[in-house]
Amino acid sequence: MAAPDPSPTGLRFAVSVDVRRDQQPHHETRIDAHVRVKATGTGPRDQRPATELAVVLALDVAPARRRDAAAALAAALRALPDGLSFTVLGGARDDGPGRCYPLRGPWALSDTDEKRRAAFSAGSVAPTPDDRPPPGYGAWLAAARALFGQRPLPVRHLMLVTDGSGHDPAGEAALGAEIAACEGAFSADVLALGADWDPAPLLALTEGLHGTADTAPDRFAPAVTGALRRLRRVRSPELPVTVTGRPAVTGVTLTETAPRPLLLTAVTGADDRHRYEFATHQWEPGTRDYLLTLGVDASTDPLGVLLQLATVSVGDTTAPLLVRWLPPGVAVGPGGTGGGGGTLDAVNAATRMRAALNRGYAALDPMSRDEAEQQFGLAVRLAHEIGAAWVLADIRKVADIVDGARGLVRVGPTVDRGTVREGRLHVASGHLLDLPAHAAGTPVKCPGCRHLAGPHARYCIACGRPM
Repeated sequence: MAAPDPSPTGLRFAVSVDVRRDQQPHHETRIDAHVRVKATGTGPRDQRPATELAVVLALDVAPARRRDAAAALAAALRALPDGLSFTVLGGARDDGPGRCYPLRGPWALSDTDEKRRAAFSAGSVAPTPDDRPPPGYGAWLAAARALFGQRPLPVRHLMLVTDGSGHDPAGEAALGAEIAACEGAFSADVLALGADWDPAPLLALTEGLHGTADTAPDRFAPAVTGALRRLRRVRSPELPVTVTGRPAVTGVTLTETAPRPLLLTAVTGADDRHRYEFATHQWEPGTRDYLLTLGVDASTDPLGVLLQLATVSVGDTTAPLLVRWLPPGVAVGPGGTGGGGGTLDAVNAATRMRAALNRGYAALDPMSRDEAEQQFGLAVRLAHEIGAAWVLADIRKVADIVDGARGLVRVGPTVDRGTVREGRLHVASGHLLDLPAHAAGTPVKCPGCRHLAGPHARYCIACGRPM
């Protein structure tokens, strides 16, 4: 995924921290904050040169899908950008996944002739024979790791196209070890074909290797082309979000909530145990949201004054996290900094909503109707609160929404398992939240009729338009 990048990030950052400013002090106080990072591209280029990318295309399909998969792979190879380093893996040999192209040497450099030869060779991709066990997802990762070790380019990426035939449930422990071995060496996307795959290992693979899992038709060439186009927009393959706390801060966790829900891992330096670095990946122009949680020992802090508990830094931009400890017995109000904690409620609701949506899908595969209706109902109610229309659209594919505001959902007698599994990948692919940007206590105007509304209004009371 990231060898040291010789070029600057090509991004300018704006960091904001939204927290309820007034808090009650305790020996073990938990502080939640919403961190938003907006990255804006700088410099003349919108795309990374293809010469800085190395891509492994791995085709893991059953014999029945070979013909369509080979045709789609050929189309994807013809559309590669010139200058890209690429390898095609497919089928299996005695020692693991087989290499389809290049015919000699580990890597090919795409140009007109090379792409023509690679597309022609796509027809030689052989499915794993029925009498031989599948390589397993871990074997595809290991083969990619060995290849990328010979190609230290700034962006290294595996595109695994699978119908699930390569998954060995008994090898999930080995898969976890291989994901850990590949972390930091390359990133990975998964395209899932058909409906006979288990979403859990695919999500573990892409979450561990900082990519996306999505479904695709058997003619998957446009999906590969779109993924490579997105990869070329990556300005910085790896970048830390750094949280530096006061000595009173006893623990820090950081969870990416959008565009992809992901709990990040902290690394603390031996020389500064109050500095936490969270590795993040594949930065391009756009916005990311995080839920920052601090454990704080406030037992010796002064009351009634603003204290900087921590700072959050991305690139060369830093924002403070400020709170004020109230005396015992004084009620904690909703006020805060910036948005006054107003966006924090939406972030927390979105986190609970996604968790409920995931649990609902898990209950349908295998079928557990009562549990699914309870979890989908919670997701629908929270979606109504924060205006997440995509959740309602997803749930309507597997259930009827009887009363969205009350969270009443009915699952039908039969549910297509393929739709359920696609839904789990869809949730994991992430969606940005349309969070309020105005300050607490400041009236806002409806964008339609200009009627004044309160700072937390979701709909205009005059015309009904969403705020």
